[in-house]
Amino acid sequence: MAENDAKSWMSCLGWGCLAVVVLAILGIGGCVWLAYRSGTGAHASAELYLQAVDGGRYEEAYDQLGSRFKEERDLDDFVAFEEATRKGLGRCASWRLAGTSLNRESGRSTAVLTYRLDCEHGSADAVFNIEDTAEGWLIQGIGYREPGAATLPTCPSCGEIVPRGAKFCPSCGAALAEPTPAGPSE
Repeated sequence: MAENDAKSWMSCLGWGCLAVVVLAILGIGGCVWLAYRSGTGAHASAELYLQAVDGGRYEEAYDQLGSRFKEERDLDDFVAFEEATRKGLGRCASWRLAGTSLNRESGRSTAVLTYRLDCEHGSADAVFNIEDTAEGWLIQGIGYREPGAATLPTCPSCGEIVPRGAKFCPSCGAALAEPTPAGPSE
């Protein structure tokens, strides 16, 4: 009888240890998943956006935008904004992450991502304001700036840098009175 009790006790201990190990693995895996989702999800949204815009697939890029951005700009305005920006930049050969800022305040996760774009007509920085929503990371704002931006024209509405040849401000969407002169990038 004592031998059966010992086997039963060892069996419970074994199953208990196994359960603890499984729960620990699930807990660690969950933490890793949350960190991955928080960090790379924002980057994935920005990169999908850049790929779609560079390929002229503006509706696909528009799907990466959050409700606040869409409230300010309908699809036609968005397409006009991106076409004007791409006209000034040309097709982008590559882009690389130049900076990340993640903020988790007020129960919200937001990020500001800066990508350096290497395009036909020079380099530019694409700055994304992204928010983690129930639908995933969505872009709530985007602006383009050229390196050495202090010498470039600014939007009279919001003061942000306006790309050469732009008809709309990339930050606030305001129509510019006159398109900025198109010229060689610095």
